[in-house]
Amino acid sequence: MKNNQKKNGQTLQISTEIQQSCGFADAEALSVLAAEGVCVIHKGELTALELSHVIATLSEMASDMTIHLAKACGFCDNCGDDESEHCESCGGDAVCAMLNGCKDGPSEWVANCSLCHDLLDESQIVSLPDYLLEEAGIPAGAKLEAYVDEDSGEITVVMADVQQDISDVSPGILSVLAQSGVCLAELDERIMLGEIVYGR
Repeated sequence: MKNNQKKNGQTLQISTEIQQSCGFADAEALSVLAAEGVCVIHKGELTALELSHVIATLSEMASDMTIHLAKACGFCDNCGDDESEHCESCGGDAVCAMLNGCKDGPSEWVANCSLCHDLLDESQIVSLPDYLLEEAGIPAGAKLEAYVDEDSGEITVVMADVQQDISDVSPGILSVLAQSGVCLAELDERIMLGEIVYGR
């Protein structure tokens, strides 16, 4: 059940109707799991069947949200490269390629797209030892950018203007999206722009 609740100051109130439909009315205690951007509340004590229902609900929600994110980013088309090749029977159609098990299906599109592939390459991440960051007044863990002066050959490293990007996405989610053919470059751009992609 999806139900938007209003925050009331520092308190989040859950209506009696929702509590009853969740079976919270007779629960002695509730368990709360909080993480960035999410809060999950369930009965403190669960039977095996109740726990299986919680797992099924969370799995369905995760699946629906993954599909939503994938739709927001779209399939990789080799990041606009018109030279990309697809099998003749599918002609680049992602759904057709998945259903027919094409060797050049969506996961291959991401693997063959140099821009999407580079986003998964950890060697592309600029890093410096903490003591140098401290001397430069850059917080530990900050994302960095590097620039090269072609004349002198000097490399300048600075704190990146945007501190969120695809590297902040869990590897498991990235793997699912990449194997599904989702455009990782588009995902990276939406993350960096802080775009709302859900709940509009």
